[in-house]
Amino acid sequence: DVAICARRKEPLEQAAAEIAKETNRKVVAITADLTKDTDCKNFIAQGHKALGRVDIMVNNAGSSPGGVIEHLSEDAWEQSLQLKFMGYVRCLRYVLPIMVKQGGGRVVNLIGNDGVKPSYWEIAPGAANAAGQNLTMSLAGQYGKNNISFCAVNPGPVRTERWAGLVAAMARDMKLPHEEADK
Repeated sequence: DVAICARRKEPLEQAAAEIAKETNRKVVAITADLTKDTDCKNFIAQGHKALGRVDIMVNNAGSSPGGVIEHLSEDAWEQSLQLKFMGYVRCLRYVLPIMVKQGGGRVVNLIGNDGVKPSYWEIAPGAANAAGQNLTMSLAGQYGKNNISFCAVNPGPVRTERWAGLVAAMARDMKLPHEEADK
């Protein structure tokens, strides 16, 4: 059984229905914007209430603008840190006491490989990812005694909704021909 969240209600409910149909398990869909502390708190509380426990927490939020430092605005840096890093911090702040109280749990943080390798073009997501790496390792040291284990997963590029924008920005910053970058 699983609780999932996303900002947009309709795609979230569609995903929950698909997962439930494929797995024959209970899927609780909770609308939440992980850049907002109250939404994180509500997601963890409602998920815990609906399921009775939290055995595994998977943090997988993150959309971060790529680009070189000359093209990254304050808003781009803020976006990277608020969702990719602080969204994880917010959820963990509320789920870890539950796991401690129940005697253990597992945390999986999907971070991205720009946190473990330098990439001048992905500097903002890389900074957020490096912070996520440090957070994961630090909390593992703190909460291991409570039978809570942490794992960081560092995938490479994933084709998501933001992919086309990343490719266009990369072409722009590297002065490569590209339909979207040339507009």
